[in-house]
Amino acid sequence: MSKLLFIQNLEYEFMGPMYISAVLKRAGHSVRLVAGKDYGGVSEAVRDFRPDVAAFPVMTGQHRWALDIGRRLKRDHGVFTLYGGPHTTFFPEFIEEDGVDAICRGEGEDAVLELMDAMAAGRDFSGVANLSVKSGGTIRRNDIRRLRADVDSYPFCDRELYAGLPGAGPGGVKGVITSRGCVYKCTFCFEESMKALYRDKGRYVRFRSAGGVIEELKALKAVCAPRTIYFCDDVFGINKEWLYGFLDMYKKEIGLEFICLIRADVAASDAEYARKLYDAGCRVVFFGVETGSERLRNEVLKKGLSDAAIRRAAENLHAAGIRFRTYNILGLPDETLADAFRTVEMNVSIKADYPWCSIFSPYPRTELARYAAEKGYLSPDFSPDDIPQSFFISSGLLMKDIKRIENLHKFFQTAVLWPWTLPLVKALVRLPPNPLFRLWFGLVYFYCYVRSEKRGFYGTLFFALRNYRSVLTKG
Repeated sequence: MSKLLFIQNLEYEFMGPMYISAVLKRAGHSVRLVAGKDYGGVSEAVRDFRPDVAAFPVMTGQHRWALDIGRRLKRDHGVFTLYGGPHTTFFPEFIEEDGVDAICRGEGEDAVLELMDAMAAGRDFSGVANLSVKSGGTIRRNDIRRLRADVDSYPFCDRELYAGLPGAGPGGVKGVITSRGCVYKCTFCFEESMKALYRDKGRYVRFRSAGGVIEELKALKAVCAPRTIYFCDDVFGINKEWLYGFLDMYKKEIGLEFICLIRADVAASDAEYARKLYDAGCRVVFFGVETGSERLRNEVLKKGLSDAAIRRAAENLHAAGIRFRTYNILGLPDETLADAFRTVEMNVSIKADYPWCSIFSPYPRTELARYAAEKGYLSPDFSPDDIPQSFFISSGLLMKDIKRIENLHKFFQTAVLWPWTLPLVKALVRLPPNPLFRLWFGLVYFYCYVRSEKRGFYGTLFFALRNYRSVLTKG
């Protein structure tokens, strides 16, 4: 059988590699992971494991790091390099980069399995669907395969893949997904591009059976003994019939506290929704506010979410005893400094327990990035290489007040959690951006992250220190 080594820069559990690893191991292949290491550590892992494939799950912004590591591995070890994840899905020309042997677009389980089977059997794999493969100076770009309709047929995530990471022992928070895909059409998100990629390739939004999820959770409890479950679907439980049946089973058979991502308008439409979540063990939910400007939220972001729905959702969640994290974005195309402060004020008014805020990152080929380019907010030569590793540092937009908006981002959580600081924040945003602002942001962000996701203090602190470059520095 063949051997695959996943390589990533963050010491964090991602669902994609765990699903691919589970599929490969079920077929008899060997899979390992190395994370958070410099080149020396990665090179040592390759020498020890001798993989047939070095696989990089890549987000835009991290692709430069992955490309550098892959090139050096090819130089020193001659290993076959495979890149997947959002970056290669939306920028398939990445296959043309020196040091890249193949890329995978879209869902990777079946494509990577077919590749590994072919390698093990000594067969040609240049025609594997979802892959683009480079060989002998030529590139073969293959079609996208149909989506697997029965997502229950995938094995449960391979939790052993990340077992070697610090803090990966019993307890803590473990992620699970109950569905794939999203029905909504927000312009800042990649989902519309994914839907276009898979047009006529099968149903895009697919749900696991409630029983299948429960069985995975039982196995997860037995192996990992988690303290909290994090349902990390794009939107958890948008099918209320499915959700309410699942919650009844979850309460009886699992009984752990859980966290999930929801839509504010779903929570606003029915007070029973929040009560049922709480009764089953939900203590924290996350939902997007994005901006305090209803015009920006619905005309530019196409979120389809009113101020009134956000306020009703907050009321229903508070009444049920559920704390909530709000997702917010500053530096949006067309946003003024006054709009940005309206986002602060919205979060204050709904008493957001754990405000979260990023700076808009104009990922090329999203609808919102195209809009920003059309309005002249991006330089003509803007490319994926201009995207920083972190969306907590600075903006790529050329707009009035953008430096003050970047400064406000560093004090966003402060102003929401302690509204009495707002006059001071309004004065501070007028100063030049500086490292002290970033440091303060990092401290308050750490506080909110630990509280909202019920993470261990010291484990999270050590994680943050090991991965600080992704949060407090430019990529």
